[in-house]
Amino acid sequence: MKELPTWLRPKRWLAFFLTLLGVCSFLAIVPITQEVDQVAGSSSLAVSGADWSFIDYLREGAREVQVKGHWTSLLPPLLAVMIAAFFRTMVGALVSAFALGSFLSYGLNPLATAVLGVNDFLIKPALQEFNVMIILFLISLVGMVQVMSRSGGLDGLVQVMTRFAKGRRRTKVTIGLSGLMLFFDDYSNAVVVGTTMQKLSDRWKISREKLAYIVDSTTAPVAGLALLSTWVAFEVSLLGGVAEQQGVGLSGYGILVAMLPMRFYCIGTLVFVFMTSVSGRDFGPMLQAERRAFHEGKVVGDGHSKVGFQAESRAMEKAEVKPRWYNAAVPVAVLMIGIVIGILILGSDRLEAAGETLSYTSMDGIRAIFGAAVYDPTGESEAGAMPAMLISSLVAGAVAVLLPLFQGVIKIGDGVRSYRKGISTMWLAIFILAMAWSMREICDSLGTAQYLIAMLGGSLPIWMLPLLTFVVAGVMSFATGSSWATMGILIPILLPLAVDMGALQPEYFIIFLLTAAAILDGSIFGDHCSPISDTTVLSSVSSGCDHIAHVNTQLYYALATVAFSCVFGYASVSYGMPVWTFYVLYPIAVGGFLWFFGKQSKELAVVEPAVS
Repeated sequence: MKELPTWLRPKRWLAFFLTLLGVCSFLAIVPITQEVDQVAGSSSLAVSGADWSFIDYLREGAREVQVKGHWTSLLPPLLAVMIAAFFRTMVGALVSAFALGSFLSYGLNPLATAVLGVNDFLIKPALQEFNVMIILFLISLVGMVQVMSRSGGLDGLVQVMTRFAKGRRRTKVTIGLSGLMLFFDDYSNAVVVGTTMQKLSDRWKISREKLAYIVDSTTAPVAGLALLSTWVAFEVSLLGGVAEQQGVGLSGYGILVAMLPMRFYCIGTLVFVFMTSVSGRDFGPMLQAERRAFHEGKVVGDGHSKVGFQAESRAMEKAEVKPRWYNAAVPVAVLMIGIVIGILILGSDRLEAAGETLSYTSMDGIRAIFGAAVYDPTGESEAGAMPAMLISSLVAGAVAVLLPLFQGVIKIGDGVRSYRKGISTMWLAIFILAMAWSMREICDSLGTAQYLIAMLGGSLPIWMLPLLTFVVAGVMSFATGSSWATMGILIPILLPLAVDMGALQPEYFIIFLLTAAAILDGSIFGDHCSPISDTTVLSSVSSGCDHIAHVNTQLYYALATVAFSCVFGYASVSYGMPVWTFYVLYPIAVGGFLWFFGKQSKELAVVEPAVS
């Protein structure tokens, strides 16, 4: 008998509704420490003169009351997660959450809700300068990788790397090290490592879920820990503002350096990646995926959506093309060098336009240039460093086409068709990415962050502040899908709270540093687990992994990491343990966990005989 589709199974629907009812009932009775802010009118989103008059009419005619900071503000991301988990459909999850968020924002008028929701939550975010450039950057990189595959570049690169990555364990370590090398930006890290490492990963029958996990876990943690990256400029600006206001006595960068050893989740994530890679031990859904890939040769599971770039065993059409590693290595080198040079040029131009001093001879000067590339001091552009990254990707794509063209390996038509083929594979990925941005706008409109902050509570022991801060940051980042937005909201709120609780006293200053570290790390943790995070989507897309499968398999690893990080890090150090104990106890705990609960993929699961 043919098995029913997931969405037609009554037991699934019953479990879904009972779980949703239970969670909603819990949220409805949880006390919060601030009053709900009810705002008359349909939305606080401004309408420019260029908007349609019909939209203005609908907005003016909306009479509902929008409630901000209420428990219902959690429903859209909650619904997205639950539908994805119960019915394994990311498109259905995001569309349902989008519809619910629009109704909560604009009332039950279907026409007003549809028009205003699509305009405010989908079209406007998708047309923002930064987001448009992310999509173009992604398309251009995938097109470049398709050309590299067609010209034999990826096959050649795999042959070269196989000399060092002999076996599944070494290959996983090699992929992880590649992520460490691209430390200066998370977007370029995820896309470049995922797309270029697919063939090497497939060569050793590593599941796409495992590849996506390694890619995702060496993006934000690495960029967040690096003392020179596009993240540092943002973090330093936030920390510096609070430090000056509260009289901390350290600059923003000084706080960042001082708390670096206390970035327990980011450091723990990297340790977890390499310990699972070296040991070859996995657990949970990841173990099932690795066994499927190893024993059945299926790096992509049956029924999984093939999102984004998909590596092929050979990309040859008419004639066999000799593998040439430099047809891949040269374009990638041009891309990475171009991004760094582009950021320096872009940041320098913006600093000059703002009338500020330039310096290429000091780390402070370089950080200032990176900062200007991320946040334009003149306020004229909101694209961040994306212009430099997009131009670099286009130049690298041109190099990827011209190299084999001059070698006579491919014709110009072959190169153009291969590049264009990359675009045709990206529609589902672009849709998921756009809907993820819309969820962020919906959460901002409904005041999801305000509600979560209100749940923080009033009085608590000072040693519990870092741990509770991590939890709040993680939940907020998970619900909104944005680590940067979570940092931007919580740093100006929770660090002054830490100061008010006495964290600037010498004996408690470590609590201040731990609280700051918990905000940054909790934001990254929630971002890792969230299916509506853009970096999570990009990791799935670049690795050619089903998005729900990536989120599901990575979740168990992230939860294990955060459990050990909280116990041996935020909680223990806050209570008085030395920082160095984390670096001793954490690896021991992870090693013991993997030894007792993890298994190698070559070990087949024991199937009990059926009882008649």
